[in-house]
Amino acid sequence: MDIKAIKTGADSQNILIVPVFAKTDKLTGRLSEIVEHGEFEARLGETYSDIANGQKLVWVGLGEKNKLTPELAKMAGGKTWSSLGQIGDRSVGLVIDKAIKSSLALSLIEGLLLRNYADLRYKTGEESAKTHNRLLTSLNIIGEVDAAFKKELQELIKIVEATHYARDLVMTPSADQRPEDLANEAAKLAHTYNNVTFEALSKKELQEQGLNLLLAVNRGSAYEPRLIVLQLNHDKKDKPIVLVGKGITFDSGGYNIKPSDSFLEVMHTDMAGAATVLATIKALAELGCKKKVIGIIPATENLVSGDAYKPADIIRSYAGLTVEIKNTDAEGRLILADALSYAIKNFDPNYVVDLATLTGACIVALGFRYAGLFSNNSDLQKKIRTASIDSGEKVWALPLDDTFKDQMKSPVADLANLGNAGRFAGASTGAAFLAHFVGETPWAHIDIAGPSFQSKETESWNPPTYATGFGVELLVKLIQQN
Repeated sequence: MDIKAIKTGADSQNILIVPVFAKTDKLTGRLSEIVEHGEFEARLGETYSDIANGQKLVWVGLGEKNKLTPELAKMAGGKTWSSLGQIGDRSVGLVIDKAIKSSLALSLIEGLLLRNYADLRYKTGEESAKTHNRLLTSLNIIGEVDAAFKKELQELIKIVEATHYARDLVMTPSADQRPEDLANEAAKLAHTYNNVTFEALSKKELQEQGLNLLLAVNRGSAYEPRLIVLQLNHDKKDKPIVLVGKGITFDSGGYNIKPSDSFLEVMHTDMAGAATVLATIKALAELGCKKKVIGIIPATENLVSGDAYKPADIIRSYAGLTVEIKNTDAEGRLILADALSYAIKNFDPNYVVDLATLTGACIVALGFRYAGLFSNNSDLQKKIRTASIDSGEKVWALPLDDTFKDQMKSPVADLANLGNAGRFAGASTGAAFLAHFVGETPWAHIDIAGPSFQSKETESWNPPTYATGFGVELLVKLIQQN
């Protein structure tokens, strides 16, 4: 997408977006008339379109100036996209007035660009063409902006592009995205960026090293698992930051099979954590990040077959702890446990963050706008919450204590993959299982089951019925700041 910052040229745009604060006395011309007649009040996210001299004008309300925050500006940007209509090859400009703070203007632009997304890879014919014509291919930012604004704009564009990349990965059907395909995506990133290296452990290598939880989940699939390792700036001597992303490319639930009304048709999105990790490495490489960052993805399907793992199986993990399988649909924590143990043993990280569509219980607790945040380190948890505020990607801290950890103990093995309290506090017990595998290493678990995909609009900058790419900007902000 071609995005430029220019000083003048508003009159030459085919479509012109003009942000307006509410209750201002500086209105002139046609805008003054429609406000006076009550047709447009510049409420937050409110839009009004008009045609003047062949130019389509789209006014977008920002609400009261002293109440506008970056998150609200981002929301207004998302609402703006919906009012642009068919764009095609027409030029689009966005006026940035000096009355709008640079940080708020950037948030407005971010909302507009994030909403400017559609997955058309599997669409054909007239419907595909119509949707494609709604997408911006260029945008002119019109106004007096300084060099710092232009630099931040370019950084923002790279984060948005990485978020769109994550959405593409999550939207890909499982028939086209098996564990090996995820590994191939990682290999492409290593091929693209000189400071990124790649390896993927094969089934044989996983067997040799004893990642038996990952191997157990994979037993029902005809497609071999992978443990994907991407390293950014691998030659640096610093202790790395490690990101771990759950990579279940389709989750049937195994023998504890999911009912048909339990989101089964979107279970190809159960690798959203993996997509976020890949996209974050991509964004950091594009941004020229100098820190050593490692992305680790345990990738497999969770299916049913004559050889699939079963309830009551007991499996020895990579860490040496034995795990009783109480439910084959609690598979995400199993593959993450091996991946976390592998990361800590082999890379001695500064801190670890894992992202996973781990529990439906987290959706019950927090809905679709918030991710659940769990950590064994209060400082790391605080830093993630700060990055959450800066990115607009919402997290909410949930409890993780010894009571939940004790609930994961088994009478016949060291641990069970389902707590003895049953369905209650399922998000916390899922995190508590993982806590047994990280020791004292600073670690955070982010359960993105809710915000990774939306079936209807929950945030205006995310397209309805699409993956959101949640967590990319959050992780980029976290790593940039820490």
